[in-house]
Amino acid sequence: MKADKTQQYLQQVGERLRGARLLMGITQKQAAQATGMSQSFLSLVERGRKSICTAQIISLIRYYKVPYEMIFGSEEKDYNLSDFPSGGSADISLELLTLLVGNGSSDKLLTGTSNCLKLVIYIIFRTIYRENPKNSEKLFSIDFDDAMSGVNRIMNAAPDGISAFIQHSREVKANNFEIPPEKNPELRAFIAECEYMLKNTKNAKLIDNAE
Repeated sequence: MKADKTQQYLQQVGERLRGARLLMGITQKQAAQATGMSQSFLSLVERGRKSICTAQIISLIRYYKVPYEMIFGSEEKDYNLSDFPSGGSADISLELLTLLVGNGSSDKLLTGTSNCLKLVIYIIFRTIYRENPKNSEKLFSIDFDDAMSGVNRIMNAAPDGISAFIQHSREVKANNFEIPPEKNPELRAFIAECEYMLKNTKNAKLIDNAE
C-alpha cells in the first residue's frame, strides 16, 4: 500500500514538473544543465520513476519561474507522512526559523522555539528506541507516558505562549521578523511542501501499519 501511494505521489510531481517545463518551452537538456542534474535523471523524475529531493524541486521551480503551487498542487489525497519523499527541507526549515527569530533580536525566543523542536525529536526518538527490547529504559529519568504527556502539553501551549511573549516583551522587535529576500524561494517551497502534506494526510498517520 505504501509503495503504491509513494509511486502515485512521484507520478504526480513528475507530471507537474514536466508540464511546467513544456509550458515554459524548455527542453529537458536545458533544464538539466541549468540545475546541475543529468538529463536521464530528470527524464526518470518526470515519468515518476525516480524520487527527487526538495532542493532539486526548488531549483527547477526557480528555473521554470512558475508558482510553487503548480508543482505541489492542492488536490486532497489520503497519504501518510511517510509516503512523501524526504528532501532537504528539514535543514532549510531550521535555517529559516533561525533567520526569522534571530532578526527579531530575542535570545529567549530563539532558545524557546529551538527547544520546542528538540522535544519533538526527543519524543520520536523515545518512541523508536523503546521498540527494541534490548534498549534499557534506565537511560531515561521520566516515564514514557509522562514524557509524551509533557511534550503534548508544551506543544499545545507553544503558539499562545510564543505570541504572548512577543506581544509583552520589551526586547522583541516584531517588525524585524522577516526573511531575507534571497531566501524567499526556499521559504515558499518549504511552506508549499508542508501545507501540501497537511492537506493530503487526512488520516493523521505518520506511517502505514506493516502488513
